[in-house]
Amino acid sequence: MTKKISANPNKMQIKEIQTREEIAETYLVLRQIYENLNQETYVEDVLNQMQRGYKMAAVFEDSGHPCIGIIGIRIIRKLQHGKVIEVEDFMIDRAKRGLGVGKMLIRWIEWQATTFGCKNIIGSLETKRQESQKIFSREKFLLDGLFFKKPCE
Repeated sequence: MTKKISANPNKMQIKEIQTREEIAETYLVLRQIYENLNQETYVEDVLNQMQRGYKMAAVFEDSGHPCIGIIGIRIIRKLQHGKVIEVEDFMIDRAKRGLGVGKMLIRWIEWQATTFGCKNIIGSLETKRQESQKIFSREKFLLDGLFFKKPCE
């Protein structure tokens, strides 16, 4: 059983990530789900994605404290859905779950959807990501398909 570290929810802040330093602060949280994430190229990889429409937001306990949750999105057009926000990355630090971080991140993407006139918020989760599945279910997201992949060798 993981011990939950308490935090004052009134001091938590969410902010859109834009600088190299802010990107670097998100690495340890995403590393918890992406085991092959390369720390040496991480900042450049995220900057490259940002040049192609990727946006990232992170939750911090308060100023001066490390990132405790992140979401990465892209605003795109899909034939079957129209203009949508696609959630590409979503992770809450495992030691900080239960503090409302997921709800803050979901509210941020809902605000982005309204701001950019998106018809839907879509995304996919690996089947092993049960905690994230619970958050999306609790926030009224519907299961509407399956994610599949085939390695190319």
